[in-house]
Amino acid sequence: DIDLQDVASSALLSQLKKHNAHHGCAVVMEVETGDIRAIANLEQSSDGSYHETYNYAIGESTEPGSTFKLPALMAALEDGVIDTGDIVDTGTGTVKFYNKVIRDTREEGYGRLTVKEVFEKSSNVGTSKIIWQHYKDNPRDWVNRLYAMKLNEKLDIQIMGEGTPLIRYPGDKLWSGLSLPMMSHGYEVQMTPLQILTFYNAVANNGRMVKPRFVTAIMRNGNTIRRYEPDVIINSIASRSTINKAKKMMEGVVEHGTAINLKNSNYKIAGKTGTAQIAKGKSGYLSGSRVSYQASFVA
Repeated sequence: DIDLQDVASSALLSQLKKHNAHHGCAVVMEVETGDIRAIANLEQSSDGSYHETYNYAIGESTEPGSTFKLPALMAALEDGVIDTGDIVDTGTGTVKFYNKVIRDTREEGYGRLTVKEVFEKSSNVGTSKIIWQHYKDNPRDWVNRLYAMKLNEKLDIQIMGEGTPLIRYPGDKLWSGLSLPMMSHGYEVQMTPLQILTFYNAVANNGRMVKPRFVTAIMRNGNTIRRYEPDVIINSIASRSTINKAKKMMEGVVEHGTAINLKNSNYKIAGKTGTAQIAKGKSGYLSGSRVSYQASFVA
């Protein structure tokens, strides 16, 4: 859709310029069909201008950060170990697992929050506490639930070069005592923007996960040689009850959470913000004295 493509590209460009970002992408997916109506990828050149160079949306598998809190908490909702009104004490905004301190962005912390508020305010402390409390003795239950929602599988899309998702399994070589709390808020996992979007699209589609579709038909000399129908990956990623709670939590993010700047009187938005520190290989997340961030929004 040329109009949507134009809007997506220009919106992406203005955000990249505003933050002097190295690269970014924007994708618009139609809920029921999975049709990709717009996809824009821009990278900064040495002279500061932006160009299409690489399809980051499809090819770049990174730690998603807080957008992963939706599947993390949906797994616990689906297992029935939490409900959205349950209270979590996030204290003064830090929690320690072994030698690792997990922090919230608000320095003084948020104190007591409901599970829904943990999601709305994107509390790393709250999310990691929830998942740790309920799954530390059997982390396989939680990871199995993520696998059942197809988060560990490639989408097998119509374009080459799709990045491989990574969701470790308890007992894997790099699994540690920190894996559960870190994975809960989007670290030690890797997904592409399109894979994250496909999961959120399934929530919007009442649980039905459809494969992103770039090509609907192949034509030669005006005749249709082949049609591609919408491709359902899984009929339901979760129960209707869990899906409805997920939608309400995402609406709360825009109504009174981390994306309140997007709230408007014309229409409701359901979404989730994400911020992840970018790993720099052996040096961890620091590059000199600077930490680079990857920011995202799925809605």
